[in-house]
Amino acid sequence: MNIPQAPETPSGGNAPYECTTTTVDMQEKQARLPNEQSRQYLHLKVEYAMRFPRLTAATRRNGRLYNISLKQLMMSGLIRIDEIARNYHWYYKAEVPFDIRTTPPRPYLSSTLLKAEKEQRRHTLNPFPEAGKGIYRRPDIIIVKNKQDRWPGLAGPDNEGIMHADNLERLVEVKFPEDSFGDGQYRDYMLIVGMDRERFTILEIHDCRPDEGKQADHVFNVAGKAISKYWPMFFYPPIFLPRPPGTPQPARIEPWTHASEGMVADLSEGMVDGIAEGWDALSAEVQAMFRYTGGWLNDSGTWLHIRAEGTWQWVSKTGKKLSFWTDEQLRAAWAGIQKATDLTLETLKQIDWVQVLTSVAKTVGVILVAIGIGAVVVTLGIPEALIAAFLLIIRLAIMAWESLSTVLAVGAGTAAVAAQ
Repeated sequence: MNIPQAPETPSGGNAPYECTTTTVDMQEKQARLPNEQSRQYLHLKVEYAMRFPRLTAATRRNGRLYNISLKQLMMSGLIRIDEIARNYHWYYKAEVPFDIRTTPPRPYLSSTLLKAEKEQRRHTLNPFPEAGKGIYRRPDIIIVKNKQDRWPGLAGPDNEGIMHADNLERLVEVKFPEDSFGDGQYRDYMLIVGMDRERFTILEIHDCRPDEGKQADHVFNVAGKAISKYWPMFFYPPIFLPRPPGTPQPARIEPWTHASEGMVADLSEGMVDGIAEGWDALSAEVQAMFRYTGGWLNDSGTWLHIRAEGTWQWVSKTGKKLSFWTDEQLRAAWAGIQKATDLTLETLKQIDWVQVLTSVAKTVGVILVAIGIGAVVVTLGIPEALIAAFLLIIRLAIMAWESLSTVLAVGAGTAAVAAQ
């Protein structure tokens, strides 16, 4: 099979881009976006994402570091929120994994929703749907032809053998400044679109703002970490949730995303050496959300599993009131988390760092999760009611994996039997 040659990309030795505007430019390479609406939609996301710096995430317990490209992460997260708000009946889909071993490569669909929704289920949200290297790709954005059809691929069978009609309008790979794009990645993406160059847009981003505009972002990123502790923020993200006219934008980005230097600590670590750095990185608003269910995040102590009683108790070293969870509560929360994210126990075991990225309205929160497979940082949409449980499960997975996995596996086995 002959693979067309990739167009020049940010890593390909391009000539300097000549700006023709004074804003953030999107240069469409190989193929144009489907229409002006898609261009406007993506430009809003990209322009907002350009405000954010590259950061480093740190876990103090093992010294592991993760480089975070907040521009890419923010763009994907904003699209994901739009997907969640419409139950995934949406034209734009962020980071859909494709199995590149099949012809054509097929999107991974949700395994959690297989019994309930069958062929109508959405794509998986698990960033690592299968163990192994070089077997799947996650393009930045898939634009579909029919938003009522959740299938995001070309015509072909899913992994259950059920046939689907062609619903892939465009694969879009977004390249922010300093991003790279390899030949192998290009070849795999061409396979996903059936070798049709007109279905694959490389969106190269150029910051054409005047120097004073770029400097304003830098100043905000330096000062914003402190002053944005108290909301409202200076600007709201472009999230398109259905809401009554005149109501405020129902989303706020957490202040740690504007840090210009230093490390972003893991929220689930709690207090280390008398300092809860992950907690301190949160806004006062989100801290208040965890006041009753996540007080341990700002405390020094340990979780104990009392197997005979089927309970988990927080033993504080500072004399704070004990927190208390039962095995049944954790199993119920894990079932809800799996339904929302498709996470498996195998993936859960690899999570090494977590922070809250944004909360949305009253029903959806997006959690920024670092998973220790290739030091990848991804976004997950967690129902707000489950965020405290999600953070606790991550903490217990790190410090008491054998006990936790046994508890959660019992719930998974029961659910599987009930679904048959």
